[in-house]
Amino acid sequence: MRVPAKITLPVEAPLPGFLAQHPYLALALPLALWILCRAIYRLFFHPIAKFPGPKLAGLTYWYETYHDFVRFGEYTETLSKLHDKYGPIIRINPDELHVRDPKFIDTLYSWNSKRGISSWFTAPFDFDGTYFGSLTHDLHRTRRAPLQRLFSRPMVMKLEPLIKQNIVKLYKNVETWAGTGRPLPVVDAISCFATDVITEYCFGQSYGFLDDPTMKKSLYNAIHKGLGSAVPFRHFPLYQKLFYSLPTWVIEWMNPDMELWRAYRVDIRTQVRKLKKDIADGTFKPSESTRATVFTEILNSNMPEPEKETERLSREAQVMVQAGIETVSWIHLPTARAPKLTTSAPSFRATGITTNLTYLISNPRALSRLRAELLEAIPPTPDSSPADLPPWATLEQLPYLSACVLEGLRLGYGVVTRLARIAETETLVLTDDEPQSPHRGKTWSIPPGTPVGMSAYHVHHDERVFVNSREYWPERWLDEDGKRDRRLEGYLLSFSKGSRHKGVRMLVKPKVDE
Repeated sequence: MRVPAKITLPVEAPLPGFLAQHPYLALALPLALWILCRAIYRLFFHPIAKFPGPKLAGLTYWYETYHDFVRFGEYTETLSKLHDKYGPIIRINPDELHVRDPKFIDTLYSWNSKRGISSWFTAPFDFDGTYFGSLTHDLHRTRRAPLQRLFSRPMVMKLEPLIKQNIVKLYKNVETWAGTGRPLPVVDAISCFATDVITEYCFGQSYGFLDDPTMKKSLYNAIHKGLGSAVPFRHFPLYQKLFYSLPTWVIEWMNPDMELWRAYRVDIRTQVRKLKKDIADGTFKPSESTRATVFTEILNSNMPEPEKETERLSREAQVMVQAGIETVSWIHLPTARAPKLTTSAPSFRATGITTNLTYLISNPRALSRLRAELLEAIPPTPDSSPADLPPWATLEQLPYLSACVLEGLRLGYGVVTRLARIAETETLVLTDDEPQSPHRGKTWSIPPGTPVGMSAYHVHHDERVFVNSREYWPERWLDEDGKRDRRLEGYLLSFSKGSRHKGVRMLVKPKVDE
């Protein structure tokens, strides 16, 4: 009998001695290799690798996180210094470019070209599914369609009875503070006014905050605290998910104002559900001063049904209400001379009434000239009241009043953070003509699909356009004869430009020419 040969099974080759003793390194090695390859790609092969800027910014988002989060919103100021060093166009993170050249405004924010936006901007605001947060041009156009008419100049002008009605309430409330020796909470007062106007226009019923003479029901603090969370939410998305999953009592214990923010979000959903039910039941009755409302237009439009879902409309309402309040109520600076900006938190650092009031009170010369113009146009009588104000079509013809409004918008900034746009199919071209730039004379071609941002703060303080830009000087908007000079208005970025400008700008100032 034949004995079979001994079968020898293959033995796996042992790991090298060091890895055998440290097996976790075998798992880390592929990760390290992936990081290395990604770094090489970003620095040398990425479509925007050729653009100037710090290599660390092109390598990792942590560069922006450091300046925006660790240094508490200093990235806007950092970008100014980077532009001084590298020129008008720089790479500010692995995927995005930033431009500081006023001549590029009409190219980037073109009305006639397709422009998308980056999720890097919208994610921390919970804008998903909204008109403001639509990432692509076509989706944005679909969501804009039912709103375009409502935020047109003629429709907003029809809101004058509603606005005057709330001005009268505000005036009466302010009168109750006269002679009391107590400081008037101007921000809260204007916030209540803005809230009552925008909520009635959105839902057909206002919150009625001005019905309380103390004006303590202001949503300003809640919204401001919520928007202030955008910086950590942007850089640490997990923190955002964790926050919204916390029990109410935990948030209230951590920060009462943040609980107000969440309660406000819940109330918006309740308002939308009620509005949908009333429309479905045929019981909805808008006020005489609004008749058409934002959400009745959406719900009665031919938009696809998924666009009318409660969750999406709740977010839409939340964005509109907070933008309408914040852009009117925020008081940005305490003096007539603008100091260095210390935050670039991506919130609606708004414009509007309180910023202008602050500058006017701090600038007696400008206040005196404005008062003289108003007294001449609206002669006071013993029975005068805010209800007797002439229509806005008359008021906007007053050159110095218009100049003060424009100067307040300029120094209010609107959205302080950069507003990036994505040219979906177009190659944008910029020629560097800055005298001190190391790349002077070079023409840069920006690949389609690249987020490119500009900042109102940088444009509004560009000395080539706005001389003595940190001074409150309404006369810059007037010609030598004291008439309105529109040449500078094309550089006003308070509400962005192009097809994605904020529709709520019409409620703040019914005529800002694009």
